[in-house]
Amino acid sequence: MNDNNNRRSFLKKLGAGAGLSAMPAGLFAGMQYTPGQAKANRASSYLIADRRNEGGHSFNGQYTGSYLNHIAFPIGGIGAGMFCMEGTGAISHLSVNNRPEMYNEPYAFAAVSVKGVSNGAKVLEAPVPGWKLFGPAGSGNGSGNRSYGLPRFESGNFLPRFPFATLELGDNDIPLQVKVVGWSPFIPGDEDNSSLPGGVMEYHFKNNSGKKVEAVFSYNARNFIDENGQILEEKNGFRVTKANSKKESGFSIFVDQDNAVVDYCWFRGGWFDPQTILWKQIRNGELVSNPPVEGSAPGASIFVPISVLPGEEKVISVNFNWYLPNSKLSAGALLNAGPAFRESPSRGTAPNQMEVSGFAGKRLVNTFDPKGDGQTGILQSPVLKISKRYLKFLIGGGSNPETTAVKLIVDDKVVEVATGLQSERLLEKTWDLEAFAGKEATIQIVDQDTYPWGHILADQFVLTDNPNENLSNLSDDAILVADFENDNYNGWKKIQDSQESPELEETEPFYKPWYTSRFKSLDEFIVYWKTHIKDLKKKSELFRDAFYNTTLPVEVVEAVAANLTILKSPTVLRQYDGRLWGWEGCSDNAGCCHGSCTHVWNYAQTIPHLFPNLERTFRETEFEVNQNEEGHQVFRSNLPITTTIHNFHSAADGQLGGIMKIYRDWRISGDSSWLKKLYPKVKQSLDYCIETWDPKHQGFLEEPHHNTYDIEFWGPDGMCTSFYIGALTAFIEMSKALEKPCERYETLVASGKNYMETELFDGEYFIQKIKWTGLVAPNPVEAQSFNTKYSAEALEILKKEGPKYQYGKGCLSDGILGMWMASVCGLKEALDNEKVTSHLNSIHKYNLKDTLIDHDNPQRPTYACGEDGGLLLCTWPKGGKLSLPFVYSNEVWTGIEYQVASHLMFKGEVQKGLDVVRECRLRYDGFIRNPFDEYECGHWYARAMSSYGMLEGLTGVRYDAVDRALHIDSKIGDFTSFISTQTGFGNVGLKGGQPFVKCYFGEIDIQKVLVSGVEKKFLKS
Repeated sequence: MNDNNNRRSFLKKLGAGAGLSAMPAGLFAGMQYTPGQAKANRASSYLIADRRNEGGHSFNGQYTGSYLNHIAFPIGGIGAGMFCMEGTGAISHLSVNNRPEMYNEPYAFAAVSVKGVSNGAKVLEAPVPGWKLFGPAGSGNGSGNRSYGLPRFESGNFLPRFPFATLELGDNDIPLQVKVVGWSPFIPGDEDNSSLPGGVMEYHFKNNSGKKVEAVFSYNARNFIDENGQILEEKNGFRVTKANSKKESGFSIFVDQDNAVVDYCWFRGGWFDPQTILWKQIRNGELVSNPPVEGSAPGASIFVPISVLPGEEKVISVNFNWYLPNSKLSAGALLNAGPAFRESPSRGTAPNQMEVSGFAGKRLVNTFDPKGDGQTGILQSPVLKISKRYLKFLIGGGSNPETTAVKLIVDDKVVEVATGLQSERLLEKTWDLEAFAGKEATIQIVDQDTYPWGHILADQFVLTDNPNENLSNLSDDAILVADFENDNYNGWKKIQDSQESPELEETEPFYKPWYTSRFKSLDEFIVYWKTHIKDLKKKSELFRDAFYNTTLPVEVVEAVAANLTILKSPTVLRQYDGRLWGWEGCSDNAGCCHGSCTHVWNYAQTIPHLFPNLERTFRETEFEVNQNEEGHQVFRSNLPITTTIHNFHSAADGQLGGIMKIYRDWRISGDSSWLKKLYPKVKQSLDYCIETWDPKHQGFLEEPHHNTYDIEFWGPDGMCTSFYIGALTAFIEMSKALEKPCERYETLVASGKNYMETELFDGEYFIQKIKWTGLVAPNPVEAQSFNTKYSAEALEILKKEGPKYQYGKGCLSDGILGMWMASVCGLKEALDNEKVTSHLNSIHKYNLKDTLIDHDNPQRPTYACGEDGGLLLCTWPKGGKLSLPFVYSNEVWTGIEYQVASHLMFKGEVQKGLDVVRECRLRYDGFIRNPFDEYECGHWYARAMSSYGMLEGLTGVRYDAVDRALHIDSKIGDFTSFISTQTGFGNVGLKGGQPFVKCYFGEIDIQKVLVSGVEKKFLKS
């Protein structure tokens, strides 16, 4: 038996509902992990415990000890920003400025000082994780800007129950039972109250001793919004603001206690004076009151005296409200972003741009500045005489020689072209102009691109006879053509774009969060918050209670709940008019991969069920804003949401998936007028897909088709053709409902089904047939592609193997993804059930690994590597692996793990699905990775919301609002699970094979219940 089977067998012995804490005591004795033991440990059935000698973390259970290390639980509103409650109770990841700030750990903490107790003053947090003390930026200089050196509680136990998280603190010095509860409103179906810019940290103090306890609670913070801003008065709290901002904005911290005393200005002094005096005041239990001061202050504190009788519990709620309406955030190809060349040269890095470097002096040409890639134009030099042999200059930015380039024009012809390397660093470029000596020429700096990297950087144009001329220290013989150091372009002209430009629309150029349309100021929001906070908490508790009242496997419950936090992360934005928009994930200080990318958000099944009104705004953007009259759909939407330019491929999986999601969202909402309105656009979209990728009308995608791997597949493949069949199936169902003709599409489904099952099924799983000749598309070297260039070496591979980045005979984990999409959208899978199941079983057999210690991954390893287990995107168990297989093929993505697990569950392969889930969640156990941040290309990656599909995969529960029918098709016998619909949420299940429904919030209009297709009576409460 191999190592993989040993470990997987061991996991199964634990049972679907068991975690590590279920193991017998002493099992971990002596199993201290050291890197040198890794290979030897692989031979043990207990590899799972190799570094977890504390008893581990039970799925859906508490986190304690070193499993608190990397916990960061988001608190905030949908599209409103967040802060995270760490496993220790600390605050981190503060991201309220309309962008991610992953390493923003504010100097802010709660403390308690118990009178008459030695060592009675403690920060209300568990011990600081060791990794913070050595390694992060600044730790080598002592991290004087952190509170790590202040006494803390000895231990903590962290229990997440989304949207609540509870930390129980323990310390022998403190005669109180202390717990911290962090939360923010989350009410399925109520998108507005779930989008509020606020959160709460509740501090509970219970006296289990026989004596009254007197103490002082405090909350203390620097101005973590802007150290140059002011700290202003707030009832029972304080407000930190940005410099020169209005009082109506800022970040407020206040308590629900009217006996609070506020110090608006800590002791002012050098070195560590403010912190030193502050801790002295906390330690002594002082109630310090100082008024606000003009200008900046070192920090502020709220003090609350508490007296707790024996057996009594006191709760102090610390409220965090923010209102930061302004941003310089935009993304995508904004048609109205304006001219590429502002009134004067740029001073460097623009808002939302990666750092620009390598330019000379203090200014340069930067066509990203100020409004991003959506700006276009041409800047042309005065006529110059070529009096030197060489022209040297600095260039960066985009790499398209037609649309983002510096061009030299002689005799009305472009004789030289230079581009950037898709980098914000400017590099030297030298042109040898010997052939043009004595002639007149002009230089053009061209930006005719609005796609990502649709900008150009240029600086320091110099004529010289020395090819090694130092552009930073010119020789006497050199001629400076332009350095762009002045307030104008010194005779360079902005000339009219020669391309036809679409009619521009008026729009706000930068993103503004939804809450700014609902509330006109922070003061107005605080009034609303205080008025409704009890009701918001009660309704959020209803959701929590309904969701966790379940008999589903605990690893599934943990996975689904953990990824609900994505909705509170900066991955999700909600713009001023209420429409939803999303990044793919969050880089450290900016969103990663813009535009609610259709092929990534395909996987996300959470929002359509919990907030269907918001989900439908995605469809409206895709079909009404991002789709042109030909049916071409841009797969990344602008921010703010506006009409964009159609200058790149549609994404086949994204556009076809959108058609299935139209069907899903119609059935969830029951709104047939919505479907009727969008139906012509849906038909237009599908017809475009047919003519673009299946022009011969064969029922499969043959022409090169862009997809979620950021490349094009050449020739028919199981993954994208399954999307095609799914979209055709959805369109047929919608057409029949609206009494529209659909025979053409039925013929295509039949042809596609036959081809998939006979030509793309290798007897075990579905494959790709690579094809690059005999197509409408030009050969791969000439075809448009994203960052796919053919070097001399790559051309040799092309001759032998075909285009780069295919999967051919591989076993692709996404290889039947379109049929999973069909299932979660409420459609029947058109393909043969046995063949689909065989493919899924092959993925489990070949792609699921319990250790990657011998797996080679030259791509992005941190998602899973070393002793981690996980589901590989693709393997080639029968040979035929290409020299350059598709990008990312060696990686592990949680969103794909969950869709495969869910699909296996749909097919009754529950244990195999759970195998996949366990491997995934073992990586996210708090020891190394944050359990609430499954990352892919960025933190809180949207694809991971495929996890919600496991609820339907296990139970078959689906509510159809059109027919007012509840469908149940359980793969686990009797069960209790969560259900959320357009109008209400609650519990659903089977008891003794009989269905029941209990509504917690709103109502669900159920006229009939079908259990495995058979109508049954049901109990409703």
